[in-house]
Amino acid sequence: MLDLKSIQKKIKEAKEDAWIIVDYENHNQALVSILGNKMLTRKIFLVIPSTEKPYLICHSIDTVFLNDEATKSKFDLRVYKTWKEMLEIEKASFANYKNVFMDISDKGLLPRISLADYGSVDFVKSLGISVSSSADLLQAMTAVYSPRAHALQLEADKKALAIKDEAFKEIKRLIEKDGESDEYTIQQFIARRFHEEGMVYDDPPIVAIGKNASNPHYGPDEKTHDAIRKGDLVLIDMWAKMEDKEGVYADITWMGYVGTEIPEIYAKRFSILKEDIDKCVAFLEDNLPKRKVEGYEVDDVSRAYIASKGYGEYFIHRVGHNIAVDVSPHGPGVNMDNYESHDFREIVDGVTFSLEPGIYSPDFGMRSETNVYIEKRHPVVVAGRQKEIIPILSL
Repeated sequence: MLDLKSIQKKIKEAKEDAWIIVDYENHNQALVSILGNKMLTRKIFLVIPSTEKPYLICHSIDTVFLNDEATKSKFDLRVYKTWKEMLEIEKASFANYKNVFMDISDKGLLPRISLADYGSVDFVKSLGISVSSSADLLQAMTAVYSPRAHALQLEADKKALAIKDEAFKEIKRLIEKDGESDEYTIQQFIARRFHEEGMVYDDPPIVAIGKNASNPHYGPDEKTHDAIRKGDLVLIDMWAKMEDKEGVYADITWMGYVGTEIPEIYAKRFSILKEDIDKCVAFLEDNLPKRKVEGYEVDDVSRAYIASKGYGEYFIHRVGHNIAVDVSPHGPGVNMDNYESHDFREIVDGVTFSLEPGIYSPDFGMRSETNVYIEKRHPVVVAGRQKEIIPILSL
């Protein structure tokens, strides 16, 4: 569960009076993380003032699940029976607040944050209270992880990079043995190696050749996959974490070519992606020590460079997503995104995110991906860097 004293400290530092979390039937994971997974069936407000004891505005029917000593030691209960009573309790409870956090985002562009319903937010505003987004507060509570989790992340990175090498060598072995391999066989090879190394994942890896790689989320399966032969360009996108409650994903994409010399058209296009990541890392290195940097800014740097090379229309997703202690490689923190959304969250110490620019043109697709951890206001690349396409038959 999230620590209330740490939350109150951050609320006070932000010069807000409270964080008002509104929920219905445990849809808001912030409330569940703080309160626990209780059987709640009516509308509830979990309110954390900057200095006073937190409290719950809850329906009388739900008090049966909120009257335990552990809950009451942390929260006062302010109980309503009718909706009119609920509004009156809100009005009285919030009377001294001028500025509060709620789970909103500008224009609803951050779905993982935008959990407070319009009516609840509108009512709070009608009381003369200024409402700000809890986005950075939520990130600090959910996306910044422990030193132990970071150590598990580095272990996952090391194992994933090694398995990536094995996968390209397996392509070579099968082509030399049988004249070809296929996307599904290599996908299953990687998945099997993850399990053998004590790693888990939410979905199997992507192995895609040529035009298949022009679809960012193409994935082979037992029935639908293509052969891998000499002269093929091969994309491998793989993600997994150590099987541990604090496991953090390694999420990497590398490119290979089934041959001994890389054709110029592939080498030139890949060099754009390599330089793009270099520019993103350099931007962070230069700016993080000086000022607050927000996620959308990194996407702008990346997208501008790819557009300058004439491939802007083929870069069809954000440049990076948050990675945290989560069941998915797509964590709850700041994304490097000004394309799918406008991510205004701050890039803070202790968060990790991918950098994965791609060019998905009709002739073939290409992506390069690594992970960056922020430590003492500096970007640390933790998941390796591919500098050129791997000549698979030279391995």
